[in-house]
Amino acid sequence: MHPFWEKVEKYNGKLIPLALVLLLGVIIYELFFHVENETITLIVHLADYFILTIFVIDLVFLAIKAKTIKFFFKNYWLDILAVFPFILFSRFIGGIFKIIASSEFTVGQAILHESLEVSKVTVRAERFAKVGRELRMGARVIRVISKAIPRFKRKKIKHLRGV
Repeated sequence: MHPFWEKVEKYNGKLIPLALVLLLGVIIYELFFHVENETITLIVHLADYFILTIFVIDLVFLAIKAKTIKFFFKNYWLDILAVFPFILFSRFIGGIFKIIASSEFTVGQAILHESLEVSKVTVRAERFAKVGRELRMGARVIRVISKAIPRFKRKKIKHLRGV
């Protein structure tokens, strides 16, 4: 192996314990802290990708040193699972869930908007009904007034028929 790659392997081997401690911190953060700060979330994601990069580099060197592919998969299958990007799979599933949830949210919003339109129509109908009640009350008042005036005090109006 080239001396440069030997140095990379040596330094990467020294970074693995640091990566494990950092990974423990990331796991504790992800499990117990729910901070809404985007900067902190970005730092945690970058640390996670840094850890993953260290493990992938280590796995590449293990693959180079392995005698056969069968030997590599038989002895380092757990390392392969450790660096397999399950986060991509979970993000894919999460994305599908968000699409489904957003479509349900869109349906909910449509129902909300339709109910708002119905409530606007209801308000107009109530106003119209209020006007109708006022007209009905006005007609009743006129009826009461017309019945309250004695018949004899009313002027007789001559109707012109046949003109």
